[in-house]
Amino acid sequence: MNKRTMLLYAAAILILASCGSSKNTTTTAPPPLAQRIPAKFDYSPPSRVQVGSTGITIAMVKPTYVGKNPEYFVNPFNEMAVRMASDFDELLTAKGFTIRGPFGSRDEMVYEAKVNSSFILEIGIELNPQYNRKYITITNSPSFAELLVNKNATTTYLYKMNGEVTLGGNLVIKAKSAQYGELLWTKSIALDASSFTYAGQSVWKGIPTMADELKQDNLVYNTLSSELEKVYLKALSLAWQQIDAAEMKTIAEQGKKADKRGS
Repeated sequence: MNKRTMLLYAAAILILASCGSSKNTTTTAPPPLAQRIPAKFDYSPPSRVQVGSTGITIAMVKPTYVGKNPEYFVNPFNEMAVRMASDFDELLTAKGFTIRGPFGSRDEMVYEAKVNSSFILEIGIELNPQYNRKYITITNSPSFAELLVNKNATTTYLYKMNGEVTLGGNLVIKAKSAQYGELLWTKSIALDASSFTYAGQSVWKGIPTMADELKQDNLVYNTLSSELEKVYLKALSLAWQQIDAAEMKTIAEQGKKADKRGS
């Protein structure tokens, strides 16, 4: 071992010894990670009439998002769509309609369901989320001692995400004739845009997608689900106001005429 190598090893030993013998070194434990709080998408109709009192049977298709955003397929977005199917069923039942379904699509309906339904109702969730995503860079540079052990050690970069999200758009409700799918009626219910900020707790080796953040960062999930709950309640409340039994009777009559023309 040459003199230069011996000096380098000696220096490394001194550095490690000084680190180990320091009595004044204090460490601060990182804050505990947030626990995931399950989203609460729930709507209760303000009043109810007798089930089936309108004499109209609606075949309902499951609510789906307008667009193919990757985050729509993960929670809480996916939870919102699933829960809306159940609450829309309750909303329409409370209005006096008889409900069939929900079905995945009109194509999934069997012939018997089509001929025994007054019309089909499709619900599109158009949220148009806008993201202004930012991040904080955490730089990890190798120490002198690490370089002595591994001369190829390099600086690594980690990321913590934050930013602003804007949600807004429309709840689009379409009525179609039961057998041939002719469009009879469209109602677009505007959902006022709302913005909020978020800050994640996870540390990432690269820049994640928004879907990844929602799947793996509980703090991001909790923040966004809390805001989605407000959008959900507003959307269902407006839908309750917009769906009128008398108007639905007119649509049911139009649906019968449309299916006769198509036969």
